[in-house]
Amino acid sequence: MPSSCPECGSSNVVEDDLYSQKQWVCEDCGSLVSEGVFTTTLSDEQQSRTVPYYVSTEVTKKPCANLIKGLGRVRALCRILRLSSDMESGAVSLFERAYNHPTFIHVRLMKKEVLGGCCVLATCRQNNWPIAMGTISSLLEADSALIGMVYQDLIKALSIEPTTTSISDMLESYCYGYKLSPGEVSEVFAEPPRRLVERSAALVELAADTWLVTGRHPLPILMACVYVAWQSLKPMARMKCTLNKFCQISRLSKEACAQRKDTVQKRIGELRDVLCKLGRELPWLRGDAVEPGTVTRLVDDILKHRQALMLKAMRRYEQEAEPDLSDCTAANEADQLPVTNPAAPSQPLLTSRLDQKNERSGTDNDISKTSGQSELKCGNKTVGKSVPPAVEEHWGKRHLFLPPSVRTEKRPRVDAPELTVTGYEEISDSEIEAYIRSPEEVRRYLAVKKKLKEDED
Repeated sequence: MPSSCPECGSSNVVEDDLYSQKQWVCEDCGSLVSEGVFTTTLSDEQQSRTVPYYVSTEVTKKPCANLIKGLGRVRALCRILRLSSDMESGAVSLFERAYNHPTFIHVRLMKKEVLGGCCVLATCRQNNWPIAMGTISSLLEADSALIGMVYQDLIKALSIEPTTTSISDMLESYCYGYKLSPGEVSEVFAEPPRRLVERSAALVELAADTWLVTGRHPLPILMACVYVAWQSLKPMARMKCTLNKFCQISRLSKEACAQRKDTVQKRIGELRDVLCKLGRELPWLRGDAVEPGTVTRLVDDILKHRQALMLKAMRRYEQEAEPDLSDCTAANEADQLPVTNPAAPSQPLLTSRLDQKNERSGTDNDISKTSGQSELKCGNKTVGKSVPPAVEEHWGKRHLFLPPSVRTEKRPRVDAPELTVTGYEEISDSEIEAYIRSPEEVRRYLAVKKKLKEDED
């Protein structure tokens, strides 16, 4: 019970029961001595002290369940990847900032779950830690396209400077994920990690020099290089070992093997084709056939003389391509020369023939313009070529090693023709047949018509 009124100092304070809430009121001035006493603690009741309303209802804001799960997921990823404590705290703070950002407040739960992995990836790239986006995707068991989209949104929302990691930096940590140490597998399949890293690094450099890495996802390239490097270290014993068996021997997870299996097979085929092109230039083979299935025996020699073999292969390819290009150029120049006929009987006849030829060529040009295609005559061969007709041949055919985007000529874009509907078009037979009734409908129609006629009579 309050001892005195704080307004007038009177000690005439009484308890007033107003509705269901007790209030202490000063009888002299009528002011409320204790207003809003809704609840008390046990110690306050024992010591007869009032608890204000704002104290009784004050609650510390707790994080939501999804935020707590996300923080736990971020910490688990950091421990799996063996990040330092500073990097872990940075990833956690980055996730808290991103989670409460307006960009990620009203998104689906799937994106919020992926957001933690994107924060870990951003932290790793800021600290030059070689982690690929595919690694985060396999750990979260999420779609890599979704992770890439959320990662781009994260960079834009928090104004993070994007950094990239070289594929060579990822190689060493990636190779240690394969359990191929001498004590873990049999002696035939065992390989020291350091030796595997060195051979794989040499193959990655070769793939980069021959444009196999450009615009490609790094993990399939790394897996292809590790697999070919592992085969090349003991080719006679491992040549017939398939990719599936290699994954089983190295004890890779089924998700990691099956996620990009088709892409890895393509990268392996491309890498073997490059090795075959260089292996054919080895002088001591004396023209022997080099096949993709047996080229692993020559990997050691190819890597030792890589630069010389590349120069020799490109020079040979250019020499072989020169006659074809010269024939095409000569044929084009011959077509452009004016037509002269010394045995012509008269000038008007020659003029009329030239006019007919020009008319035919103009018609052909109109047809080629409408179809969006043109033809190039090279000797006795006719090669289809896209617009513009001034370009004689795709420049990519003159080089041996090219980026994937320019190996094949892009198809020209053909605009869809505009439909002009006048209402006087002819109706096709199929549309007319759609309106014809079936035999059952015809019988019913005739029966009804006959009955109506009898009723009228």
